[in-house]
Amino acid sequence: MPRRASHGFTLLEVLIATTLLGIMMLLLTGSLRIGAESWDAGEERMARASRLYVVENFLRTHIGSLMPVGNIVRNGRVEPAFRGGRDFLAYVAPLPEQVKIGGLYRFELYLAKNGDRQDLRMAILPYSTSIDKMSKPKAEPIDDLAVLENVGDFRLSYLPHPAQTANMTLSPQNPPLQWADEWQTNQIPALIRIDLRPADEEPWPSLFVAPRTLTLR
Repeated sequence: MPRRASHGFTLLEVLIATTLLGIMMLLLTGSLRIGAESWDAGEERMARASRLYVVENFLRTHIGSLMPVGNIVRNGRVEPAFRGGRDFLAYVAPLPEQVKIGGLYRFELYLAKNGDRQDLRMAILPYSTSIDKMSKPKAEPIDDLAVLENVGDFRLSYLPHPAQTANMTLSPQNPPLQWADEWQTNQIPALIRIDLRPADEEPWPSLFVAPRTLTLR
């Protein structure tokens, strides 16, 4: 009787199939890894964008609502409640709408050391129109909030209003509408520029805040 032909796989066919299966599994694993990394990167970008929006919206809204008031010291001189430096800002404003306690408070935006890093914080202090520096100690904050943790760079600058420079003699020493690193006058600047960069990140876009009022009263 003639022998029946075998219908099994040869060793070469098995090896080829195994190799192709291994390549397919490798490609599938790589695709899953790339997809997971892309998902994580997307979530991180969304978290950064959300943090940027929250911080900048808070600063723009709250600093923009500052009040043009001053403090009366013992000799009757009006001391500006609005003071600004390169890395700090002090002003008077109402508490945010979410807080039920009304009234005006002093706010101080500043950098604070936290171990080997620095955080952007906002201190909330009681406000009084009368200050006697000789007899009253510095008020203690009623709260101190973290605005942004692990800050790499923070810089403030101030632009005067055109009306504030109308009577100024123009010269190389007094150019018109120049950004200043400090603000200590009885006027409110037209714009406050905030440059902020979280640590290990690209700098955020410059934030410009326009106070609603210009003159201390």
